[in-house]
Amino acid sequence: MKRFLLINVFISGLCSMAIEMTASRMLQNFFSSTNIIWACIIGSILIYLALGNWFGGKIVEKKPDKQSLPLLLFLSGISTCVVPILSKPLLQKSIIALDEQRLFLLLFLFSVLLGILAIPMLILGMINPISIFFYNQAGYRFGQSIGSILSASTLGSFAGTFIPVFILIPQFGTSRSLIIIGFLLITTGICGWYLVQSDHQRFFLIFFIFLPVFELFLLSPRVKNSSNQIFETESMYNYIEITENNGYSLLKINDGQAIQSIYHPNQENYYGPWEQILTAPFLVNYPVKSVTIHNAAILGMAGGTAAIQLKKIFPDVFIDGYEIDPEITHAAQKYMGLDEANTKIHQIDGRIGISRSNKSYDVIMVDAYQPPYIAPNLCTFEFFQLLSKKLSESGVLVINVGRSEKSRFLLESLSTTVGHVFPHLCVVDIPNTMNSILFASIKDLRYDNLLENYTDLSSDNDVPKMLIETLSIALDNFQEKPENEGLFLTDDFVPVDRITNQIIFDAVFK
Repeated sequence: MKRFLLINVFISGLCSMAIEMTASRMLQNFFSSTNIIWACIIGSILIYLALGNWFGGKIVEKKPDKQSLPLLLFLSGISTCVVPILSKPLLQKSIIALDEQRLFLLLFLFSVLLGILAIPMLILGMINPISIFFYNQAGYRFGQSIGSILSASTLGSFAGTFIPVFILIPQFGTSRSLIIIGFLLITTGICGWYLVQSDHQRFFLIFFIFLPVFELFLLSPRVKNSSNQIFETESMYNYIEITENNGYSLLKINDGQAIQSIYHPNQENYYGPWEQILTAPFLVNYPVKSVTIHNAAILGMAGGTAAIQLKKIFPDVFIDGYEIDPEITHAAQKYMGLDEANTKIHQIDGRIGISRSNKSYDVIMVDAYQPPYIAPNLCTFEFFQLLSKKLSESGVLVINVGRSEKSRFLLESLSTTVGHVFPHLCVVDIPNTMNSILFASIKDLRYDNLLENYTDLSSDNDVPKMLIETLSIALDNFQEKPENEGLFLTDDFVPVDRITNQIIFDAVFK
């Protein structure tokens, strides 16, 4: 009895946390991964578990029979298997609501999806109080019963935290991961129930094991049913999707509201933020020759659009690209023309990776500020101090910063922070986008240098058109550093989530 109870609470703890992790990821694929979404998901699930604990206590007062625990595990498994079936159409509707910016419909769908999780989590919450009752009934002291049950449940939760992230989601995706978790609960419940049922009832119960097996084959493995989708996968870090539109391959991550990279085999200029890496050397030097650009680093490589553009203008440059998600790199190599000629891709966090580099870079581009996906460790004074040591004497730091039409506070905060390391800053707003490019250097960033380089290059027929167009955009949208001061961000104080939330609220409500 003791072993049976400990196994039950271990499995219930494992599955409750695994459901939380998997469902969180499933919802983030469509609603973004902001801390607001995380808070809503985790808060809701904690309330469901608390209510389950309360109901479990009520059941204990009525002295449950031995069938109650297997029955609860069984029912929680069935309801977990139903979650992907009920969620799929609602998640697809949320894509349309997000694209059309229908806020109230989006909030309604999100609330309903959170509600779907209530049934399995409520049931799982009942298991610990009932298990404590039976453990105590078996002759163990009350304190020992509580300690043993809660310890086994917590150890299960520990395992359930990592199994979805490292095994289930990368291998099977979120929907099928939930089915596998449900299968584990159903099987555990049947194994317990099997001991107390007749042969006829045992045969009937075993039939339910095949429910999640059938569901695995019947449920489509696709996460988003985009009509122009050519690739999708769920990695350890992200949901990754590549769509094709009029010959353009577009890389989208998680909710898909931002285009991380773009590629067309017959197109050079995409008139976005990626090309502005080309502007950097023309701000600090006059004239600029291709031989002066030896090494570049890109933190947030994604599909490699900026790297491809840089090599078209400076073919001899060697690029160190840092991208923590290897699945993004594999997809870019297959669908977005990313090759490793003169490029080394490091599958590591950008800050850690570049800290290990012993090179001196002429250009460093940080392209990891696409709200709401902002890595706090790439926003701080200490990080920019590190980059300053990796730049050559006339090197330039290029930062792609997301913003809204109403709020530039993230740009202002980054400018304030970068300005404590680099004395010279300037900004270029990219037309028809929500992106600004922040340039920083130890050397003076001069509009005159940019204009003189542009004038000379424009008269040379051998200069690629893409470079001329990129410099023209920079000239037309050049501005000094932001007038308003932002927050000074350090490793001890980096409230980028608060800044991002403000940008989102301004965009939605103003």
